[in-house]
Amino acid sequence: MSLYREVIIITVVAVLNIGIGFSQANSYAKPDWGNYTTKGGFLYAHIFNWPKDGKLVIDRAIKPRQATLLSTLDKKIKTKLIDGKLTILLPKKAPDSLPLVVKIELVPNEDWANLERYKKANREFKVSLKKEKTIVFMGNSITQNWTRDHGEFFDDNPSFINRGISGQTSPQMLVRFRPDVIELNPDVVIIHAGTNDIAENRGPISIKRIAGNIFSMAELAKENGIQVILASVLPATSYSWSPSIEPADKIIELNKQIKAYAETNNIIYLDYYSLMVNENGGFKKELGRDTVHPNAEGYKVMEPLVKKAIKLALKES
Repeated sequence: MSLYREVIIITVVAVLNIGIGFSQANSYAKPDWGNYTTKGGFLYAHIFNWPKDGKLVIDRAIKPRQATLLSTLDKKIKTKLIDGKLTILLPKKAPDSLPLVVKIELVPNEDWANLERYKKANREFKVSLKKEKTIVFMGNSITQNWTRDHGEFFDDNPSFINRGISGQTSPQMLVRFRPDVIELNPDVVIIHAGTNDIAENRGPISIKRIAGNIFSMAELAKENGIQVILASVLPATSYSWSPSIEPADKIIELNKQIKAYAETNNIIYLDYYSLMVNENGGFKKELGRDTVHPNAEGYKVMEPLVKKAIKLALKES
């Protein structure tokens, strides 16, 4: 490759990096043929020295799903493990068009259900072998923030275990239900889910499917000898992070389905909604940090309700 051509390639790559918003991928060893940059879920291999045999050896730590040679044709190319080396099979002759870049779609590396979040705490809990009756609170930020905004509730009740994760939807909770609930062998679980589904945090989902995920958690718990409390979704007329959604009527419908299922299956229904809703179907201002999350006063309203439900559930256990 001529020095003139290499200078052009480096210049084009630099322009691309600035214009498209690439960032350097420092987690991979810098190759002798060029460099890596990242954008979104893609890794870009910028080739300054085209391999004579067309075999581009990339870092073994890279997890490629698909590779594409960016050119006028955007040609898909194969990636193989050859003699222990992760190799992209390029044409032997470099294309005339610039830039010389391979776009690599990476296999997602996201802990989608956040299984790692409570892994250590769960392990420590099981080692401690607590003898008192234990109650797990499974939920989203409304559950998670309970410890932050009115932590004395959990401090005064050490057998209460908070397993809330901010932003979570019902399918994520369902995936982590075994490690975060069943494997702790609690006596009671309070399942509080649904508002993030309605907010479409993970994309559109029907009320029927949200309810089905909640019911599946309840059925898993019952199958494992755990008493179930199904909590109503708290009222909301808007979501600051999802302003196009109008949740009030959807929350009412989901709560109807949860309550009907609870009554049919002899499960305790915990009605937070009725004491926290205002005349417009939203959250009472004095009880909320915003239109969705309780403040300390809101948790004070919820606490006697959940304690009453827990007492009833323990009688039935």
